[in-house]
Parts: sequence; C-alpha cells; structure tokens
Amino acid sequence: MRILCIGDSNTWGYDPVDGFRHKKRWTTVLAKLMPEHEIIEEGLNGRTILSIDPFMPERCVINGLRMILMSHKPVDMVILMLGTNELKNIFPCKASFIAQGIEECVKIILDKDMWERFNVPEILVVSPILIRDEMVTNGGAFATEFDQASVRESKLVAGELKKVCEKYKIEFMDGAQYAEASLIDNIHMDAENHKKLGEAMYSKIKLMIG
Repeated sequence: MRILCIGDSNTWGYDPVDGFRHKKRWTTVLAKLMPEHEIIEEGLNGRTILSIDPFMPERCVINGLRMILMSHKPVDMVILMLGTNELKNIFPCKASFIAQGIEECVKIILDKDMWERFNVPEILVVSPILIRDEMVTNGGAFATEFDQASVRESKLVAGELKKVCEKYKIEFMDGAQYAEASLIDNIHMDAENHKKLGEAMYSKIKLMIG
C-alpha cells in the first residue's frame, strides 16, 4: 500500500525543544511498523485548511490539494490530520469551520475523475491533538498566536470531524485519545507522543485493511 499522510507541523515532526525535526516522528514510527508498505510524508509547518495566512498564503492546503494528490498518485489511502493552525487568533475560527474545510478536502479526494485509471483511495481523518490549557496560563513560544478561544474550540474539533466522516462513510480517529502536546509549547508532540500516535495509527490502519 501507498499511504499519503497530509498534515501540519505535528506531521512534519516539529520538535518543541528546538524547532528542528523529530527523527522518530509518527510517520516514521508508522513506516517502521509497516515495512512492506510505503508511507508518504506531506507535513508542512503552519498548514491550514481553508484559512489564508497573510504572511504565507501557500500554507493553505485547499489551494494545492489536487496538486499534492496528483503528484503522489496512485495512493491507496490518504490520512488527513489538520485543523490546529485554523485555531490561531488571526483566524477567528470555530470547530465547525474546520470540519467544513475537511469536508471540502474529502470531496476532492473522492473525485473519481481526478484519479483517472487509478482507484480512489480510502480516507482516514484524524482529529489533531488538543491545544493544552496551559497555552493560556503558562504561555510558551506560541502563546501570542493562540488564546482561550483556541483552546476551547480545540476540544470540539473531534466531534465535528466525526460527523463529516459519518456523512461520507469514511474512517475517523481521535488523535487526542492517544497523544498530547508537550508542556514546553503546549501544541507540539515530543518523541514519546509521536511514538504513541504512530502506534495508534498502525492499529487503526490494520483494522481498516484487515
């Protein structure tokens, strides 16, 4: 199988300690557990779904999703784990808006015409880990970008994404049930939590593919 993993900094592997890239990020954990399959990494720091970052507009996935999919096809499965950056205070977004964005991504992935002679891939939507409450109380490197509303809506994202998955009869997984952000910056995973998430992804995919 070819599994395309589309996400933001927690897919890219941003290390909250120094901002460099984890060598043992969840995608590499998954690759080690599935050596007979190909894990394709598509993580981008700051990636949004529908919101346009005025400083880096190219981070918006909806504008480049078709290109991403076409450049990697054929793929057998697409994993989507996005939504955290939509909660920055420059985007006054709610969890329901994040779900709308993921729904638009799902529509594009399910477009048979785009895949030409190849099969339409399966989809696994993963709700991202939560922004910690400490983002507001203790701050951190990203405290100016996220606020109390960000933390509140972060807790509602999983429920909204689950509704989208039920509507399109695709698979859903709540990443926050398996991993959490580091207390260093309250938003990015440490190596141990990347390991936990990668192992959880492996278990979920095993169930999906039998």
